[in-house]
Amino acid sequence: MRKAPTYKQHRIHTTQLFSGPWISTIVNMGRKTVLTKDALTDTVTRVPGEYGSEEEALQAAREYIDREVRDLPD
Repeated sequence: MRKAPTYKQHRIHTTQLFSGPWISTIVNMGRKTVLTKDALTDTVTRVPGEYGSEEEALQAAREYIDREVRDLPD
């Protein structure tokens, strides 16, 4: 098992589905608040969408973090 990459206080996990596409989830390692309606718990959020590769899933997670985190108060 390899270590999940981190980005802006979030750990990014990717998983390949049996049907082939990749998905990603992010774990908030800092503030314990729900980011968006996509949150599964107060620290885990499912990034919407399925992706053709692991790298695409990682990039989608980074973009999601950039888009959602910038709108939150400090």
